[in-house]
Amino acid sequence: MIRIEALPAKHGDCLWVEWDDGPRLRRMLIDGGPGGTRELPTGLAARFARQPENQREFELVVCTHIDDDHLAGLLPLLTAPPKNFSARDIWFNALEHTGPADTLGVVGAQRLTECLRSGRHPWNVATSGEPIAVPTRTGPPQFPLRGLTLTLLSPWAEQLTALRAHWQRATAARARRQARDVLGGTDLFDGADARTLARLAARPYHADDKAPNGSSIAFLAEHPDGSRVLFGADAHAEALVRSLHRVWHGNDFPVSLVKAPHHGSAHNTSRELVAALRCANWLISTDGGHGHRTRFADGRSTHPAPEAVARIMVRNAAAGRPGAPHTTLWFNHRSPSTERYAAPSLRELGLRAEYPRDDNRGIAVAVSRGTVFRDRGTSRPEGPVPE
Repeated sequence: MIRIEALPAKHGDCLWVEWDDGPRLRRMLIDGGPGGTRELPTGLAARFARQPENQREFELVVCTHIDDDHLAGLLPLLTAPPKNFSARDIWFNALEHTGPADTLGVVGAQRLTECLRSGRHPWNVATSGEPIAVPTRTGPPQFPLRGLTLTLLSPWAEQLTALRAHWQRATAARARRQARDVLGGTDLFDGADARTLARLAARPYHADDKAPNGSSIAFLAEHPDGSRVLFGADAHAEALVRSLHRVWHGNDFPVSLVKAPHHGSAHNTSRELVAALRCANWLISTDGGHGHRTRFADGRSTHPAPEAVARIMVRNAAAGRPGAPHTTLWFNHRSPSTERYAAPSLRELGLRAEYPRDDNRGIAVAVSRGTVFRDRGTSRPEGPVPE
């Protein structure tokens, strides 16, 4: 079984993942969400407070990329770690992995780099210190953890190289970005029918061209019980499709759960990506957040994007039984931009939306033998079992 806790991380990602390895539980942490640089973000601090001090060893900690809403919360974790915290490996592609490290100055990334250079924590052990990237010639590599196998899907080597070449242009474009479409409010899907979804899904797709997102570490996690979870980070859809087609040689790759890339952005959830997958369960980490071009009339941004959700629903409806529920969205925040997906009209069209029962804990989803369900607590106690 794989258990994913999407901790409350506002507009970012912070995923606490555990899995069975025989009689033991193993764990990894994917990103730390936004927050201060001196203290753990509230959601992550609370999760450590609930974790017994003798069960704080992580197989892997991943900083998927250098954006603040993923990286910032990891800085205090590594510079002033909680008692008994340890990690067997930390994946992070620093700016030095993109080429000569002599020009770029990204404060958070440099601070994390300096911390890892100090030698206090293992860094990219799986690749002997080299970048975590998909080789162009050989395709997606696999990395075995104890009780879990990871297949790297992103970034491809050329995307990591592009991070340096396009950094200044990408950050300038992000600063200039403005809202383009305006929605009337949370009633966007009230009265929606299949034609509404089809129109949304057919809207022109504009691929994410931001180099930091393209450098995201995204991977497939496979458990011996047959469960598969795709952790999409903020990866470009095109990179994910390219890797999935190398892994599966076509569309309809069966996955139990997908952590939607880039918080459900329309620019990272293409029709090609949803066609490459066969997946009814999508986890979306966002409180609405920043960054999507579509906004509510009062200015609040609206992750996940209606186009992204429509593309998932239309694809799953075509593959499923007519009239049957075919798509479940798992949210770690209940907010105006996520609550609208509970609209009765969408439920009638086959969508189920699940929300946290405690806003301070996010949502916990378990995958056992390929079946996805809400988890109500740690799957079982962890005892002092010999290695």
